[in-house]
Amino acid sequence: MKDIEPVYRSPAVDTLATIRKRGLLRVGVASVEPMVMHDDKGALIGYSIDVARKLAEDIGVRVEFVETSWSQIIPDLLERRFDLIVTGMWVTPVRALVLNFSNPTSVDGVYLIANRQLAGSFKTRDEFNRPEVKIAVYTDTVQERAARRLFPRATLVPVAGNDIELDAALEGKAHAALVTTFAPRVLVGQAADKLFLPFADPLQSAESAIGLRKGDPDLLNYLNCWLSFQRNVGWLDERVRYWAEPQDWMK
Repeated sequence: MKDIEPVYRSPAVDTLATIRKRGLLRVGVASVEPMVMHDDKGALIGYSIDVARKLAEDIGVRVEFVETSWSQIIPDLLERRFDLIVTGMWVTPVRALVLNFSNPTSVDGVYLIANRQLAGSFKTRDEFNRPEVKIAVYTDTVQERAARRLFPRATLVPVAGNDIELDAALEGKAHAALVTTFAPRVLVGQAADKLFLPFADPLQSAESAIGLRKGDPDLLNYLNCWLSFQRNVGWLDERVRYWAEPQDWMK
């Protein structure tokens, strides 16, 4: 085997020290219920918004949210438009090649959410596992891999960019969508006349975490210590329970 020269990392930026000196934590977010939403006055709300605000408070700095899209959020982090991604991003091996993840902020389930008109009579998984049944999935994600494993005969409807897989089911373009969330009842409740949850239990689980640039062990260590502390005192679980229950948050 041919020897290669070692790959040397350039001097790293101490992001945590920079944040404290700046007095401001810049957080990248992309819309996804119930992690990141807008109330009726346009203010950001959601589980991830609560996490970012509490994190900034405990560091002793202000927080600024930088809104971006799902297709652009990782490039924006790498280009230093913000310090962290706190938006309910799922941990995947592909993403871990280009950024680091903290310990989980939440453990989500992969749920099948179906269109009432197209699939209202379906009672079993086998009924969704047929060539004439369309299942919407966001491309190159845990949902797509789950769909290929659990519904190999179904026709997958790929969704990419800023589109949302649940919209395909909502608009009748697919019989169902595979969605990763800890609050499936919230998503169904937004359009209960058109959507339903065929199976109460998730098909599999997935973890969400805070994303940060590689080469910054001090920031990663702080985030993991902070998450462990907030989980032990019960704050994270309390926030999960709050946002997992359907209610009128927009007012």
